[in-house]
Amino acid sequence: MALSIMAGCWFGTLWLVVFLLLMALLAGKGRITTWLCLPLACLYGVWHLHSGLQQRLPDALEGKTLTFTGQVISVPQNRERFRFGRWQHEQHFLFLADSHPQWSGTHRIRVSSYDPEKRVNAGERLQVQLRLKAGRGQYNATGMDLARHDLAAGVSARATLKGAAVMGSAGGLDFWRQQLSGSVSAAVDSSPAARAVLPALVVGDRSRIEGGLLSGFQSTGAAHLLAISGLHVAIVAGAIWWLARLLLAPLCQWLWAPCRRLTLQQLAWFPALGAAALYSALAGFSLPTQRALIMLSVMAVASWLRRTGCLQSSLGWALLLVLLIDPLSALSESLWLSFGAVAIIAILMAGHGGRRLMLLLPLMMAVLSAALFSQWSLVSPLVNLVLIPLYSLLIIPLTLLGAVTGLEVLLEAAGTGVELSVLVMEWLVPLSDSMAPFMPLPSVSSALCLLAGLCLLLLPGLPFPRRLLPFWLLPWLTQSLPPLSEGQWELTAFDVGQGLAVAVRTRDHLLLYDTGAAWSGGSMAESLIVPWLSRYGLSIDRLVISHGDNDHAGGQRVFADTIPRLSGEPTRVAGSEACRAGQQWHWDGVTFTMLWPSVTTFSGNDASCVLLVEGNGWRALLPGDIGRDVEYRMLGQWPQTDLLVLAHHGSRSSTSAALLREVGPRWALASAGYQHYFGHPHPQVLKRLEESGVTVLRTDQDGMIVFRGGGPDNVPFITKWRHDFARPWHRQAGWRFW
Repeated sequence: MALSIMAGCWFGTLWLVVFLLLMALLAGKGRITTWLCLPLACLYGVWHLHSGLQQRLPDALEGKTLTFTGQVISVPQNRERFRFGRWQHEQHFLFLADSHPQWSGTHRIRVSSYDPEKRVNAGERLQVQLRLKAGRGQYNATGMDLARHDLAAGVSARATLKGAAVMGSAGGLDFWRQQLSGSVSAAVDSSPAARAVLPALVVGDRSRIEGGLLSGFQSTGAAHLLAISGLHVAIVAGAIWWLARLLLAPLCQWLWAPCRRLTLQQLAWFPALGAAALYSALAGFSLPTQRALIMLSVMAVASWLRRTGCLQSSLGWALLLVLLIDPLSALSESLWLSFGAVAIIAILMAGHGGRRLMLLLPLMMAVLSAALFSQWSLVSPLVNLVLIPLYSLLIIPLTLLGAVTGLEVLLEAAGTGVELSVLVMEWLVPLSDSMAPFMPLPSVSSALCLLAGLCLLLLPGLPFPRRLLPFWLLPWLTQSLPPLSEGQWELTAFDVGQGLAVAVRTRDHLLLYDTGAAWSGGSMAESLIVPWLSRYGLSIDRLVISHGDNDHAGGQRVFADTIPRLSGEPTRVAGSEACRAGQQWHWDGVTFTMLWPSVTTFSGNDASCVLLVEGNGWRALLPGDIGRDVEYRMLGQWPQTDLLVLAHHGSRSSTSAALLREVGPRWALASAGYQHYFGHPHPQVLKRLEESGVTVLRTDQDGMIVFRGGGPDNVPFITKWRHDFARPWHRQAGWRFW
């Protein structure tokens, strides 16, 4: 039944329900009642999926500013970030908005506030002016799918705060959590790492974890230690269970005779579940803690009923209860990770000792994490072998005891443990980075094959020879993009929001033109481009950074210094040489020609490298952010092209009518952010392109775009990720049979 609910949430179509119903009818009279549960469970998942989609922001309200009343229902995250040439304070929080005349019902909205006049507090009741925006995010072959993430979390929209007035004072659980977070952070103020990590372990406040500290935890596979999850709740419940079994349960049996009807193990579950519930409350009853509570409750009920069912049975019941309570959690990576970890433990425990379990579990979890989060953590088995006992036995217990008792000495001792864990990660991060290029990232399907092969390897008996097991590696080892012939090229425009990142692939070479934006602790290149390169076993032969603005050059630091770099502003792009008109190189029958800049007096947008790609009679023009002045200066020199990447994301200051007449493109590609306040591509540019008969491709609407010339009847292959690989949550709610 749990799998049926998952299938309903992931596919959202009725054909699967009908198929399961037919299976139930064919099962026979004796089993039809049991089999009918499967189509009903699937329909339950489909119904909840479409109910969740109907709660999302309507298209008519996209980009509008409305006034809401409601309450702050999360601990606000406060950050200082360098944006637009200055340091800016940001605040992010979850807001439960009351019903509005234009948007009925209550809705959870994730609000971002930039340089607010007054910071909001958890639990406050506010009247706010919000500029609304759907949680679309970027959609590429790799990277996070924000639409699915928000749907799983019950977030209906995202918004920018334009104004706020306090209607009711702060209070309640969330306000107390905010106060506790501040006091814990202040107690270890002398340790930057402890000040950031300890509030995350107590109340789930991760707002202080950023920059190098966050990337260190992520690259070593230890990021799960920062989020209060099943591991943390299980540690607390397990410690209280052992203490209650040794001390409290015998005392209860001695003082109160009815307790003697239960064993010490059964009595110990009451305080253990109570402690788990209190810790989950500290974390704001996040979805991972709710799942951990349900799993522990299943185990407690089995103990009270004196059922000694196997771990697989308990896991199945727990998963079913989780999905019955919150079906859309089936779309969450954290559910797959947590239940996947327990399932792997159950498989490994069947006939294997504890030592083998400790060695094989991190390996299988590394494969699962690589598929879910698009990042190898090749040193994670070693890191977790050290850090999980350190956090389980020292840091988490001392942190919670210090937070509850107010003893700063305990928090300082926990902070010392955090500093030790950071030293371990700093020592191992270079090792992980050096190993990653040799391990292609698995897709979800190839990761499942890898895990299946490892599980079969561990079984005591197989119905086929073990020498056939390496065939399970083939889906992973044969991941590749379609081959290209001599003279053929393929252009991939990544969906990087308000920025530009384009990869041009020939038969045996790859050029990356711009890298998207970067921010404190991350970049588009790190989260999208590097996983894409790793999955398909590609390496960059040349990097062209059009100019030095962050939305074009921000991610170039991610790539190795040994990669040759060209830039229109070499003084702003470290390690690059100046690109100049007339530069040319040939790869696999494809010619790359630099058309601009021809002089060195330009800077900023007008200094952008303008690159022409041509092969097999197909041409593409990549003009960076040049404006009309450069376009007019080059009149008479522009070549005819098939594909034009719009300069400056389709800004009104570029793509003049004179340029379009001379270039005569058949397709134009705009790389811009969805509903961005710059408003790119500009309506005047779009009208100009329409009047010229140009077909417009847009990353904000189409997601990642792949353009490859040389198709049948001289028509190119064009792949639009949001259309060709659309999932139910990328569309409007609506019942579909197929």
